[in-house]
Amino acid sequence: MTQTDVTIVPLAGYRLPETAALRRDYTRPPERRSEYYLAEYDDRTVFYDCVHLAREGGYLFTAPRFLNLWSHFRGGLKIGGKPAGRLRRVKWLRCEQAFLKAPEGRLTLDIAGETVEIVPRKGLAEDFAGLNALVAVSKNNRLDWIANWARFHAADHGADAMALFDNGSTDYTLEELAEAVRGTGLKRAVIYSAPFPYGPADKSGRFDVSPRFFQSAMLNLARRDALDRSRAVLSIDIDELVLGPEGKSVFDMAAGHPLGMVTIQGSWVFPAETTEGPAPQQAHVWRAVPDRKCNRKWCMTPRGPMSRAFGWAVHQIGGITQNLFTMQGKFRLAHCRACSTGWKKNRFRFPDEMERDSALVALMTRHFGGAG
Repeated sequence: MTQTDVTIVPLAGYRLPETAALRRDYTRPPERRSEYYLAEYDDRTVFYDCVHLAREGGYLFTAPRFLNLWSHFRGGLKIGGKPAGRLRRVKWLRCEQAFLKAPEGRLTLDIAGETVEIVPRKGLAEDFAGLNALVAVSKNNRLDWIANWARFHAADHGADAMALFDNGSTDYTLEELAEAVRGTGLKRAVIYSAPFPYGPADKSGRFDVSPRFFQSAMLNLARRDALDRSRAVLSIDIDELVLGPEGKSVFDMAAGHPLGMVTIQGSWVFPAETTEGPAPQQAHVWRAVPDRKCNRKWCMTPRGPMSRAFGWAVHQIGGITQNLFTMQGKFRLAHCRACSTGWKKNRFRFPDEMERDSALVALMTRHFGGAG
């Protein structure tokens, strides 16, 4: 098997010093700021990354919602010692991007009483042009799970590339992660080192700005950088497998769709009820009775109408447009409940009644040499 060409890329971001008085405003009123929210909220990251996009002739900044930090960022950004020109700013529910069209030059940011040197990295779009790519965020997922996930989608759907955002894993090094990816059948992969706060995972109020900035920001970073010219992109987590008719590819369906996108619905699947800890994907051959639905995911062409109009988010893209026009029934998710290092946090629970799925048993045996 050809070895995957893997690149490790540290993101070129900036966080305010702990001693700085300047902070991002909170997204919730004081009475709804729990201890958990305050501990997890990212009030210091000004931007996650700055990449020079040669084809577009400028610099792309990907950031959490700037909120009150926008005026400090906009007013303090300089190129060649002079104030930056007009920034093209795009805002979504959980993140933002700002593009500065300018020739290459020295970038600095005057903020919180200091001058910060910004060292943009080079874009990666040329390396992934025309490829079918997976994209995911991961932290401390076991290396064999990540390899299984990539290998499965390479074999069953023709995935040949991957953009993986490592959110500060401590169980292994980035080099060990890269080594695990090399034998998966992919042609090319990028591992972005992104050790930024993930953000509060509790539910926000109806009209709040969501404080869970990180994951959506990483998806949109990939959309404009490595995956900008990819053929199609499948956005799923390491604990999710896309099932479909044998010999058919979800990438092909997305690439052939008039809107350049298909939505993938699915269900939770489980290991045997005697399992006492986290389990790999191949152990998940049981379904709840009745079937227990999970959140939907998607496969999309980066330059298709849906991507251009709405950007990328984890589940919901385009609202009623997605609901009416991109749903399909040929491909479904199997969301592996115990394939998680966070299983102690109410993740590892069994339904009252389960049944063994013979189709899943056959699939897991074919791909992994055995099933749970």
